[in-house]
Formats: sequence, structure tokens, C-alpha cells
Amino acid sequence: MIQKYILSFDCGTTAVKAVLINFEGKVICNAKAEYSLIQLHPGWAEQNPEELWKAICKTSQNVITKASIKPDQIIGLIYAAPWKNIIPIDANGNVLRNSLIWMDARASAQAERLNQAAGFFVGTGQEYWPRLMWVKENEPEIWENAKVIMGLNTYFKWKTTGQIATEPSDDFFHSCNPSIQSDYDKIIHAAGLDKDLDKFPPMKLATEEVGKVTIQAAEEMGLVQGIPVFGGFGDLPAITIGTGCCQENMVHIYFGTSSWLVDIIRNREDIEAPQYFTFNSQYEGGLFALQTGCFAFDWAVEQFYHSERQILGGEVFDFVNKDIAGIPAGSDNLIATHWLNGELPPLSKNAKSVFFNVTSNHDRRHLVHAVMESICYTHRRYLEHYEKAAGKKLHSIRVVGGGAVSDLWMQMLSDVLQITVEVPESPRYTGAMGTYYCAMVGLGYIKDYNAVYDTVKIQRVFKPRNENAEIYDKLYKIYLELHPALHNLYGSINGVY
Repeated sequence: MIQKYILSFDCGTTAVKAVLINFEGKVICNAKAEYSLIQLHPGWAEQNPEELWKAICKTSQNVITKASIKPDQIIGLIYAAPWKNIIPIDANGNVLRNSLIWMDARASAQAERLNQAAGFFVGTGQEYWPRLMWVKENEPEIWENAKVIMGLNTYFKWKTTGQIATEPSDDFFHSCNPSIQSDYDKIIHAAGLDKDLDKFPPMKLATEEVGKVTIQAAEEMGLVQGIPVFGGFGDLPAITIGTGCCQENMVHIYFGTSSWLVDIIRNREDIEAPQYFTFNSQYEGGLFALQTGCFAFDWAVEQFYHSERQILGGEVFDFVNKDIAGIPAGSDNLIATHWLNGELPPLSKNAKSVFFNVTSNHDRRHLVHAVMESICYTHRRYLEHYEKAAGKKLHSIRVVGGGAVSDLWMQMLSDVLQITVEVPESPRYTGAMGTYYCAMVGLGYIKDYNAVYDTVKIQRVFKPRNENAEIYDKLYKIYLELHPALHNLYGSINGVY
């Protein structure tokens, strides 16, 4: 019998992985390509959609070649991509400007006006609607010529099928939840977007077929015409499904370029979270996000292990993990903050990274170790908030993403959180596995996601070490005081945005 495959594209902020998965849910092969992040001014973050599409095509061709399969063995294709991108396309199919990506925070003035007009807190200058307002106000010609304004997942599907359709997790104009729809209506009116609704795509469910691979896309991607392409979703629901934590009250942590803690809830009133996302027609996701997770770690490695990285390439991370293994918990009382691009409330976008309490006894190992600990401290803040709101104590949590590959980091996280950390098999491919399950539902081979939790195999388990609890309790409390202590100084040097 000829083996059949799902081709999944797991798109992150700085790279895409094309992953080939067989019907048994096994990752057969993958290919990766990176793309650039354009930061023209502080708080700005853009990408060239055409560059990202070329990365999609490159990885598609490479994964098929590496796997030595025939393109007609692929029977389903699906994308997961970061949410809240703004990509204006004109009537001739031309991209009118670089995409404003999710971490772009230029629209602080628009956000302030929107919050006042809406009568409730909508978000900061990083939120989706204020950034739409920014484009409309500052680039009126682009806004006027935009026939459709797409998200990244929608853009990829359009390039692949010629069809335009968003999906629930990246649709901020429509919701099947009456309460959320009411909020959307108020926000759209307050933002002055009432007359622009025809610029935004219709929605199809994640498991629905959007269209089929066109002749042109097949040539560019090394595929065959006619492969079904499904709605897919943002990286948040994809990774949530991939962890198996996709039922009510299930929680996971993701360590990627960004990082987050997500709790699945039935209604937004159940948990007060900084942000939410639509998971499906039944559930929402409470999102406790970090702007910079592995991004901060990667930055630290680039700065402090640059020579080694030039020689070792991607293997430098194994080298760094071994090099810093002897640094004690608490990094000899050195505290870092990971806020390279600012942070979401209760912190601020104008906050930036610091190393606190550096002495002549510290070296580069301590600096990198402290950056890793800072990300764990922020997750402890979020976990404590969640546990207080939910009225329960977690005893274990699943953790996925590229950072979850590091045993040292996962043990550190367990020690800081003081709970058991569980890492599934292939934590780098969790998003791809989530899209695989989605495509299999769309093809009719799986009924729903209910059984996914039990099918996810836990590969490594890290239990908290009591001997590190005291030092982490002490430094965590100091970490929480750093932003309040520096808040006014950040405003003085960086302005308010």
C-alpha cells in the first residue's frame, strides 16, 4: 500500500518548518527556512510577505526531496501561522506594503483613542485594531487601494489556492460567541472601521477545505495540482492541539521565539487573562504571553557566544547548555529581564532588558543563565495569576517548543515554578502535529480532538528540586520589583508607547 502524507507548514516569527507527517501521526521529515524581521524604528516590526512565501516554497520542495516521496502521495496541506498580521493586497493581487506583524507596537496613539472611544480597555499599540487605524490614518493611499487586508495564514492559503478565507483564531470581526461579537461590534465602531468591513476576508472553519493547490502554486512548491488545503489556524490553537491540552481547564506552556501560558476556557469570564484567542466554537484560550522567549535566549547566545556560533551554527545551543550547566540556581544572585522588545501588561512596551546586580565574579555563562531564568520568572508570575483566578493548584504542566529541547532549561523551569514539567516527544513539532490533527479531521479520518491528549507521548519529566526553592523564591520576589522600580525611568529614556 502506498503511504499517504499530510504536509504541514508551521510558521513562526522568524522561520518556517515544512513537516511531512504520515497517517499514524509520525513526523517523517522536515525542512526549515528562515526569514528576516524588519525593525525600522523602536516598537516597529514588519516582514516582507513575498520573502515568507519563498520560504514556504523552498521548504516544500526540500522536504519532498529529503523524504524521497512523490508529490501525489500528499493528500492534504495545512498552515499554522502567527496571528494579527496586516497584509494589504490590491485588486491586481499586489502586496502594497510590508506586513505589520503581531509584535509591532507603533499604534500607541490610536490605541489610547480607541480605548477611550470604546469605553473599555481594548489593548495597547500592539493590538490589531489600533494598527489598522494607524495604516488608515498614516498611509491613506495604501488603505484606499487595499481590496483585501489579510492575515498571514490567509495570505499563504491565497497564494496556494487562489481563494481568500480567514479562520476563527485570526478573525477579529466575527465570532459565534454573542458576547465576543458584541465587543467586536463596539470596537469596530469606535475604531471607525464600520465602512471598511468589505476589506476583510470571510471566515471558514479550521477543518474546512478552503480550496485546492493551483497549477502555479504546484510549480512553485514542487507539488501536484488539486491537493486539498484546509483552513488551519494561528500558531496558538495549533500548538494547543499539538500538546493535547485542548479540553476545558487544560494548561500548557510554549517556549518559542515568543512564549506563553495558555488555559482553555469556555467563557472569557472564567479567567481574567491579558489576551484571549478563539479556539473553536466551544472554547476560548486565555493567553498569558511573553513578547520574547527563546528570542531573548537566542539574542544572548549571539552576543556572548558569537565566535562559537560562527563555527558551530545551530549546534551552538548544545554547546551553551553544556557550558552553563555548572552555574548555580539563581546565577549567583544575578537577575536579567528578557524584555528586549518591551512586554505586555502588567509590564510595558517601553520596558527594555537589564542585567541587575552584575559583579566582577560573573561571566558570560551567568548572563545567559540569568536570561533563561528571567523567562521562567515571568511564567511563574502568570502561573500564580492563573492558579489564583482558577482557585486550584497545578501539579504538572506540559511544555513544548524549541526551548523545551533543553533539559537544563526545563529543569530550571520546574525548579522556579515548583511543579512537575512534562515534555512530549518532538516538542519542536507541536504546531505541525496540531495542524496534522486538524487536517485529519477535515479529511474525515478523525472525528474530533478529544482523544489527542492521550495520544501525545510524554518523553521527559522534570520534578522540582526542593534545594533550589529558597533561592528562586527570593530572586523571584526581587524580579517582580524591577519593573515598578524602573517604570518611570523607562518612560524618561524611551518615551511612552
